Amino acid sequence: MLPILVIIVALGIILEALSLRRDPDMVELDYAMSASVTEPGAPFKVQAIITNKSRMPVSYLAIKEIFPLAAELPEDMLFQVKNDGLYVENVCRVGGRQRKRLILDTSIKKRGVHSFKGDSIALGDFLGFREVSKRVSTRQEIVVYPKKLECPHLTDALASFFGDIAAKRYLIRDPIITAGCREYTGREPMKDIHWLQSARRGELMVREFEHNRQLSINVVLSVSEIDTSDSEGLDECCSAARSICEELLSRGAPVVFFTNALLQRREDKAIWKCEVFPEHAGGLLEGLGRVSFRSCCSLDKLLEYAFRESSSDAAFIVILPAGEMHGDEFVNRLRSITNQEVLLVQPGS
Repeated sequence: MLPILVIIVALGIILEALSLRRDPDMVELDYAMSASVTEPGAPFKVQAIITNKSRMPVSYLAIKEIFPLAAELPEDMLFQVKNDGLYVENVCRVGGRQRKRLILDTSIKKRGVHSFKGDSIALGDFLGFREVSKRVSTRQEIVVYPKKLECPHLTDALASFFGDIAAKRYLIRDPIITAGCREYTGREPMKDIHWLQSARRGELMVREFEHNRQLSINVVLSVSEIDTSDSEGLDECCSAARSICEELLSRGAPVVFFTNALLQRREDKAIWKCEVFPEHAGGLLEGLGRVSFRSCCSLDKLLEYAFRESSSDAAFIVILPAGEMHGDEFVNRLRSITNQEVLLVQPGS
C-alpha cells in the first residue's frame, strides 16, 4: 500500500511542477459575434474562443471578461458592476491542443457602440494552490441602432411636409421625360413645340411632359447644442432621424443625411454626409448608432455645408434637441436662402 501511495505523491509532485512551468502565452482568448450591428433588444450571440496551443491540458482556467453595462445577462450568471462595465468570470477546463467556445446569448436595448472585451486569463496549478495569469486585450464591438420614434405629432408633421413637397413637384415639369404630343392651343411656350410631329401632322403640336420630377430632401441632425449629460436627448434625436428617413424612403423620396456629430470608433472628423436609398439604409442606421455628443462644427456651419452640397431644389428637415432656443431663427434663415420647404423637428418638445 505504501509504495502505491509514494507513486501517487511522486506523480502529483511531477504534475504540479509541470503545471507551474506552463507558459500562459500558450493559451489565447478571442471573440466572435453573431452580428456586428443589431436592432435594440434583438438577441445575438457572443462567443469567447479559448485556444490551448500546448500539449498539456489546463485543469483550471479562469477567464475574466468585461461586458457592456447595457448588456442583458442571464439571471444565473454572476457578475460585478463597475463604472466601465460588467465584470464576469468563467471557469473551465481545456484539453491539450484543444479549442473551447463559451457561448453567451444576450441583447442590448440602448443605442450606441458596445464592446465585449477580455480582461485577464488565469491558469491554476495541478493542486490548486497557485495560479499564473496574464492580461489580454481582445475585444469585439457591436453597434445598436436607435429605436424607431413612436410620435403621432411627428407623423402628422411629416405627412403635411411631404404633401407640400409633392404639390411643388407637380408644379415643376420635367423637361426630359415626354409623355406624348397634343395640338397647340396658342398658350404654350414656343420651346415646347415638337417640330417633327408638327411637320408630319401638318399642324402645330406641342410636347406633354411627365410631372414626376423628384425633389430630394436633406435631413440635418445637429448635436452641438446637446448637453453631454443628456444621453436620452441624444438618443431621441437619433431615433427621430431614423423614423424621418425611413418614412421619406417609404414614400419614394431621395434622402441625403447630414450631421456634425463625430461617429464613435471612426477617424473622420468632418461633417458626415450619407446618401440613403430604399433597401440600402444599413449605412445610415449604423452611423446613427455611432453618433456621439462630440461635434465637428456649429449648427450654422452644418447648415451652410448642407446647402452647399445639395441641389438647388432640395427641401430640408432640421433635427435639433428640445432645449435649442434659436432653432426657428436658423430655420427661417435657411428657408429664405433656399426658397424651399424647411421643417424643424425637436423631439421631446
